Amino acid sequence: MTALDRLIPDARLVEIARVDLDAPAEVVWQRVRHAGLAESMTTRALFALRTLVDRAGETAEPSRVELDDMRSSAARPGFQILVDDPPREVAVGAIGQVWRLRIPFVHVDGAEGFLSFSTPRYVKVAWAIRVSPLSPASSHLEVEVRVTSTDDASWRKFRRYFRLIGPASRFIRRTLLGALAREFGRPSGTDEDRILPGDNRLPDARTQMTHRIDIAATPEDIWPWLVQMGGRRAGFYSIDALDNGGARSAREIHADWQGLAAGDVLPATPRGAGGFEVLGIEPTRLLLLGGLYDPSSMRQLTFASARPERFWHMTWAFVLEPLDARSTRVTVRVRGAFSRREWVRAQWMRLIHPVMETAQLRHLAARAEGRLRRDDWRDIGEGLIGAARMAFGLVTPFLRDRRARWGTDLRSATQAMPGDDLVASPRWGWTHGVDIVAPPSAVWPWVAQLGADRGGFYSYQWLENLAGCGLRNAETIHPEWELAAGQALLLHPSMPPLPIAAVDRGRYLVAHAPAPLDAKANGRPWVEASWLFLIEPTGSGGSRLFSRYRLGCSDDLRTRLSFGPTLVQPIGSEMDRRMLLGVKARVERAGAPA
Repeated sequence: MTALDRLIPDARLVEIARVDLDAPAEVVWQRVRHAGLAESMTTRALFALRTLVDRAGETAEPSRVELDDMRSSAARPGFQILVDDPPREVAVGAIGQVWRLRIPFVHVDGAEGFLSFSTPRYVKVAWAIRVSPLSPASSHLEVEVRVTSTDDASWRKFRRYFRLIGPASRFIRRTLLGALAREFGRPSGTDEDRILPGDNRLPDARTQMTHRIDIAATPEDIWPWLVQMGGRRAGFYSIDALDNGGARSAREIHADWQGLAAGDVLPATPRGAGGFEVLGIEPTRLLLLGGLYDPSSMRQLTFASARPERFWHMTWAFVLEPLDARSTRVTVRVRGAFSRREWVRAQWMRLIHPVMETAQLRHLAARAEGRLRRDDWRDIGEGLIGAARMAFGLVTPFLRDRRARWGTDLRSATQAMPGDDLVASPRWGWTHGVDIVAPPSAVWPWVAQLGADRGGFYSYQWLENLAGCGLRNAETIHPEWELAAGQALLLHPSMPPLPIAAVDRGRYLVAHAPAPLDAKANGRPWVEASWLFLIEPTGSGGSRLFSRYRLGCSDDLRTRLSFGPTLVQPIGSEMDRRMLLGVKARVERAGAPA
């Protein structure tokens, strides 16, 4: 655990910059911890963050700033050293309203005061410098920045502020590390010069490319993401349009893809028969893939087979090396041997592979470090399409009945179903259905984990989050999220959840929000609703999933306008339709052979 893990365990912003230096760790530590670090305008700005926002210029900048000069008091609050752990790490932090012209800092007594501070309308900013040895003569240096807030309103203000100063802040950190690299030099030799595990499997390689990235996560945290790679699996976290058939790479760890052994073949594409043979596997340390391909017959041979006249022979090694207790260096090397007629293909690969590999490592780091964006461009694009469909629904009230029975016929839409008695006389509702090529037992776990605090709704995620749900639609089944009678279905963090009124495990569940009895009795406005999810087997071994929503309300104009079908049905019906398709896609993808 690092100092920042203790100071800001729930950080909303984490950024790390790194550099390798050709000097012992003890020498680098003395330099960054005790020597002057304000020898240029940019490095002064890093170590005195006030200069980035103190636009009023209350005081002149000192010509020399050392970490030991950073002290906070009740009379002069500001940045102070919170953790000093020589010769490895020093952490500095401050609390204030950094978005204001003159920052009102708050003084706290040391690390404990910093951690426990919770007064609204403030952000907590901390940064740390860490030094760790790479060898007796070289070292690795990290600068990490973390920020959190004491309430959501402050975080929104900080985010707007950081959009402006964020690029300058990152430039400052890069400038600092570049100055240290010029001062100490970088370790001699290049990544291409190193001998890595797996190199001996292809001693006559004619081409080799090596890439690396430092990830703020342990090998144990990174490993599950690596072993689930592959077409028809988690993808490759690179440019999905090029190497995963356009399907999005996984955004969570899938337990059923964690088993991997030497001799297994990871599909290279979502549809093709070829793949990457697992040549070696050492959990949390090495994943070595390879392949022998015959372009003439368009087939793959086992790696140890005799090479045909035309061939591609390659290895792809992922090597994980811990830098310290919480950071890992991931080095990736691809080596290839090929027949003379494949020279043109080799040149093309030398152009495209660096682009793909760089993207893969960047996206792998985002996943392992837990900073993957909740909504990506796909979610936004799908949400825009969904919003257009909702808008169309709003201007076509004459199609309301058709939307109300999407995916069903008239008989299914009107037949009695469990939970109908909970809202016996609905003002409006819908009954939607979708056929799924899987038995009910495969569909139920996905339905049973619905909820904003569980697996999401498999619908238009970006629109849900735009409304404040703060969810991510699940890609895997989480048994601990299964809804049961007596629990509640959460639709939105600020809305009362719908109590689960009835469950027939594996067949249906019904959520019900009853109307207040006193409101009905006294003529006050009221609303009641039920939501049924019913799974029925079909004769072909598949399933049909129904979603029935029924809403009743009082007759007063305000309630009928707020909860009636004119505004609510086009939005809710479209979200529900997309949800059923989301369940179908997940169930059928999970059942597809890998």
